[in-house]
Amino acid sequence: MPVSEVHHVAMTVSDVDRAADFYEQALGYRRTLRTDVGGPGIEVSLGLPAGTTGRVQYLQGPSQVGQLELIEWNGDPVRTATGGHLELGTFLLSFAVPVEEIAELHDRLVALGAQCLTPPNRVLLDNYGYITAFAARDLDGNLLEFVSLPSREEILARRRGSAR
Repeated sequence: MPVSEVHHVAMTVSDVDRAADFYEQALGYRRTLRTDVGGPGIEVSLGLPAGTTGRVQYLQGPSQVGQLELIEWNGDPVRTATGGHLELGTFLLSFAVPVEEIAELHDRLVALGAQCLTPPNRVLLDNYGYITAFAARDLDGNLLEFVSLPSREEILARRRGSAR
């Protein structure tokens, strides 16, 4: 039996309030649970060093699936990687955006101080169709992708055309 969808993604941030403001304004997500974590239970379950505590803010999009959990851990944050394409681990977080909203989202991210790597680009993916996408780094350098996808009908039509 398969596991359900991704429930949430946890991201370490340098300032939970600043990050929550960014994601709330950038994505239109709403803040939900705000809590502090720490103690032996969380240390054991996540394999954390003794004495680790954190301030947590969950943000939720239009559904309860795919929430963001922002965590500001005690101690000095360190950036050891920026999710380069050859580094093992999470490369980026990708968000689906309607094509008619992607340019406005790009402009909003720029205004919020995100480093946008390109403006939205239209790209043809073999056996799939055209996507419109751009990548940006949030205020802590995490790589984010924003993508407009073809409809299921467009994908199937392209595949039928390729099969001939």
